[in-house]
Amino acid sequence: MFAMTLGKEIARMFSGMNVTSAVLFAVGLMLIITEFYRPLRGLGYGCGAVITALAIVLRMLSDAGIGTLFLMLLIAAFVLLAAHLLMLALHKREWLLLSTGIADDDGSDTEYSYLVGLRGVTTTAVNPSGHMSINDINFYVSADEYIEQGVQVTVKQVSGANIIVERVED
Repeated sequence: MFAMTLGKEIARMFSGMNVTSAVLFAVGLMLIITEFYRPLRGLGYGCGAVITALAIVLRMLSDAGIGTLFLMLLIAAFVLLAAHLLMLALHKREWLLLSTGIADDDGSDTEYSYLVGLRGVTTTAVNPSGHMSINDINFYVSADEYIEQGVQVTVKQVSGANIIVERVED
């Protein structure tokens, strides 16, 4: 009984949906999914949510029932959950390495070990932590001593995601 009712509701949802609301619904979901894989600073989430909501409103204005609203929200949630789980599965190894600071086979840290020995300039005071810039890339760092803003520093040690710097002596 429930399967027949659900099947009828799905058929009714798609048969009564005009091209505009179908395209808006698909584009909105694609923008949100794009944000999962290629961060756009929240632009994909915001625009995708607005466009998806607009598609649902357009569908509701064309004589749809509450069941259609629920079904569209359920489909959107299912598609977004599936895309998110796929993204996590594809990036699982990289995410685990970065989040736990697991060492490579040679024993070096994976995240920022390439920075050891590089020079940069502090963009904030480092007391005991602050920020530095290397080639216009900003890093969160810490130091054993107070270092003023605008001072040249070198990366002394990296431990996981912790970058330790020291003042460059001229």
